[in-house]
Amino acid sequence: MLDTIYIVRHGFRSNWVVSNDGTYNATIKSPTGIPSDPPLTSYGVDQARQLGVHLASLDIKPQQIYSSPYYRCLQTSAPIATELGLGIEGVEGGIAEWFGTAPFDHPLPATAELLKTFFPNLNADYTPIIIPAVRGETMAQVHNRAAYALTRLVEYIDKAHPEVRAIVLVSHAATVIAAGRALVGDPDMDVGAGTCSCSVYKRNDPNSSPVWIDVDGNEVQGTGTVDLNKGPVPVLPWRGKGILGGWTRERNGDCSFLSGGEERNWWFGGDEAWDFPIAKGTGVEKTLGTEISGSRGPGGDEIVGKGESAKI
Repeated sequence: MLDTIYIVRHGFRSNWVVSNDGTYNATIKSPTGIPSDPPLTSYGVDQARQLGVHLASLDIKPQQIYSSPYYRCLQTSAPIATELGLGIEGVEGGIAEWFGTAPFDHPLPATAELLKTFFPNLNADYTPIIIPAVRGETMAQVHNRAAYALTRLVEYIDKAHPEVRAIVLVSHAATVIAAGRALVGDPDMDVGAGTCSCSVYKRNDPNSSPVWIDVDGNEVQGTGTVDLNKGPVPVLPWRGKGILGGWTRERNGDCSFLSGGEERNWWFGGDEAWDFPIAKGTGVEKTLGTEISGSRGPGGDEIVGKGESAKI
């Protein structure tokens, strides 16, 4: 039964910008041709290699790798897979990037079939739990999405792969935070999310099973893929208890194995909405010439300060 989850963030990436009308442009063209799907920088590739070596050195090694469907996360997954001698089990929309709500469509990630042409050890037959919302999500919704996706994923692994004790999820800053909070059950928990950071979560009761009742007391139906463009995920009662009986965090955003230590950490600064023009700089975001404290702009990983509006 699954009892350990490693949640890691992708390495240092190249950048993109988005205008207020939803036009995306990338600093460096993505191999997938999607402007909001940038590759890692060479430094980020080095970080990913160090992360892979670290995970392979652990007493309890991940036995499966699940990645966000964005190119930078698969680039980060690749050296992990090499060091562990594994394939990449699948690309999962439930741990994909968070885009704030917008009046335009955000570009969706590449298909698993296209991604497999770049990453041959990717299992393109994996059926994702979540299809991301093209119009984005609120901060509360990304937390509920993570809680639902992780509950379904753990249930699937327990049933289909009972020999698996540990997995690694390769994701993005916002989702790394939301997933950790959902596992533990604390919506205000501080989660380290530096590039290629690694948090470790241990299951309180390895024999626990999900209870498919939502916060309104309704039975949650079905186990198939949930398309967020057709409706929201069921809101599971994870707050205060965590999913599947709760998890304990043993390591928070560990970067001790990285040569550069913790870098580009990130915090929620509130719900992001695309209702103003964004001018992006290196590590600093400005809106109409004014710094936003505790926030990031659309598509950005940088952080100016830690905002108290991050509570949900």
